[in-house]
Amino acid sequence: MMRRVLLALTAVVSAVPAWTAAPSGGTDGARAALVAAGEQWWARSPDPRNPVACATCHHDPALTRGWAASFPKFKPLPPPDGRVMTLLQATAEAVRRHYGLADPEPVAVAVAAFLDRQGAGLALSPGVAAGQPVFEMRLRALAASVARGRTLYVKRCGDCHDAEAVAAAALAFPRVVGNRAESLERFLERHRPIGRRLSWDSPATADLIAFLVSTLAGPRTGVEASTDAGAPARDSAWRVP
Repeated sequence: MMRRVLLALTAVVSAVPAWTAAPSGGTDGARAALVAAGEQWWARSPDPRNPVACATCHHDPALTRGWAASFPKFKPLPPPDGRVMTLLQATAEAVRRHYGLADPEPVAVAVAAFLDRQGAGLALSPGVAAGQPVFEMRLRALAASVARGRTLYVKRCGDCHDAEAVAAAALAFPRVVGNRAESLERFLERHRPIGRRLSWDSPATADLIAFLVSTLAGPRTGVEASTDAGAPARDSAWRVP
């Protein structure tokens, strides 16, 4: 089962090895295989000509542990590409840029699952990562994203779904369905509420998820997300990546 999951994750990436993990059964085993694949991608570049991997620069787990809990957040990419992104979107951008993969999504889902597992037990803190500087401009951009996401949710989803219930259900992602890993972003793309379909890597999808995360995290001035002890902990069930 786990080997089939890993093969599915890498099937779309030509000439890239499929990572393996120790056999295990059931949903927990499939999830463990996804995390193990992400750890391998994190530690090793698929391009033998360019051995620089994620871990080459980001090798200290103490510094990367809070990454997952800090998304969605504004990513200051070179103009005009800077915008609020989810963990999966930001990871896919990094995988595409540094690993040179034409389709970064399968690898990005696995890496995001690995980062999510690293952050088990941390409180949600959108826009704020422990030990990292806080920029007011980025917090304002996130607050604007949350506001857009709220409007989008009301228009697309509000007639049928309660926001708090949907936000809680988002904790099940990424999940393994059959032999395929599915992210929250891709699920939202395939879901068919009112309005046109949203692309998994679009700013609109980031806005929608930013609103859902703010619903989970509670109010916080400027960001609408809490970093105090009362905020929900991000455990291995919180999987947005």
